[in-house]
Amino acid sequence: MIKLHQYKYKEEYTYYMLQALKEGRGEAFRKDFLDLHPSDQTEFFLSLDDNRRMRLYTCLTPVEFGEIFSELRAEMQKRIITELAREYAVEMLNELPSDDAADFIGLLTHYEADFFLTRMEQEEAEDIKQLLVYEEGTAGSLMTADVFTVAGTDTAAEVLNRLRYKKTDAETIYYLYVTDHQERLFGVVSLRQLIIAPAECVISEIMNAKLITVPTEAQRVEVLEIIKKYGLLAVPVVTPDDVLLGIITFDDVVSFL
Repeated sequence: MIKLHQYKYKEEYTYYMLQALKEGRGEAFRKDFLDLHPSDQTEFFLSLDDNRRMRLYTCLTPVEFGEIFSELRAEMQKRIITELAREYAVEMLNELPSDDAADFIGLLTHYEADFFLTRMEQEEAEDIKQLLVYEEGTAGSLMTADVFTVAGTDTAAEVLNRLRYKKTDAETIYYLYVTDHQERLFGVVSLRQLIIAPAECVISEIMNAKLITVPTEAQRVEVLEIIKKYGLLAVPVVTPDDVLLGIITFDDVVSFL
């Protein structure tokens, strides 16, 4: 991954990417662009004029462009969505973390929001609708429903195989949350614990049952204080009955400060 921290090098690298865009050399542009650090990808995108942005969309998949879209300010997102082909935009929103997609959908008019939600995958659309119910700035509005859960009866080998071979939309897999058949949370396992555990070890034997959670109505500042106090990368959001609704990552709360 390349970081454009040197001024002369940045000018040269940017020049070649712009030339590739101008000349329609999509694969050459794509290779150089995707080698960049994500923050530099966003910076480069914001430097483009309308015509060059339209060319960029043809070079990146909706998933790849979604990484940039999530980093844009609200007003820029509303502007950019009008430039995207509808099918491309819908696919991009399908692949965004549910909290990022909900933040964007929440910016739209009822008509515009309905347009996208009725065209998105049903499960993704339902996750977004649930997040939009919560008051802005609360844990419910900040969380993502994309969580990797395991059963207490799973073995370490079974979970590692799932992580290796099955596609997951989970925003983070540093923590794996242990739930029962009613989605109630009763433990957490770190990725490190999982990796060093014997293959035949049962998850309930290595999980941490001393849980730190927040309710949906917790305010952003409260959530941040809990994450900082306990040195967490993410904190689960639960109902009064301990049903796991989602998680809030450190990035989710600091991005609003």
